[in-house]
Parts: sequence; structure tokens; C-alpha cells
Amino acid sequence: MSHLNNDLRADFVEALEEISTLMSIAYDQLGPVPEDHALAQAGLENGGEIVLDYVDHNEAGVAFEHLLYMINEPPLVVSEKCIKILGRIAKSLKMPFTR
Repeated sequence: MSHLNNDLRADFVEALEEISTLMSIAYDQLGPVPEDHALAQAGLENGGEIVLDYVDHNEAGVAFEHLLYMINEPPLVVSEKCIKILGRIAKSLKMPFTR
């Protein structure tokens, strides 16, 4: 894996630390998830695994889109630090990101 890819993966891991924690808190606060709730959507509860699987299979663009999905669907409020990390990922991937 190249240095850029190592840095990119490290950014994904760092962002996921916060996002996964926020996601766990949201699930814990909700209790049983009603079928029509935003948290009932596929790929949220195990989203961190999905994101890293995409990264590890050289699909960082799809990983980034899934990461944004994890933030936007519940919706989660992430820190300024996390937003900066997301901006770095977007810049590395040459993908749009506005917050």
C-alpha cells in the first residue's frame, strides 16, 4: 500500500472512530429500532466495517460516499475535527464535500 493510501486509510479510521461512536450512542438511545426509523436503514449499524472493507478493496470513493451516508441519514452531528478529516479525504479523492 502506498504512503498516500496509508494516510487515506488512517483518515477513514480516524473519522470512523467518532462516527461509529455517535452511531452507537444513537442506537443505544433509541432502543429497539422501529422499521420506519432512519436508523433501520441497511448499512448503518455496521457501517464502519463496510467503509473499511471498501477502502481495503481500493474503493475509497464508495467508502467515502458510505461514510457520508452514515452521517447524513440519522443525521449525526460531527465535530469540526471530523469535518476537517472528511475534507482531507474528499481532497485526496478529488470528490466534492461541503458541510
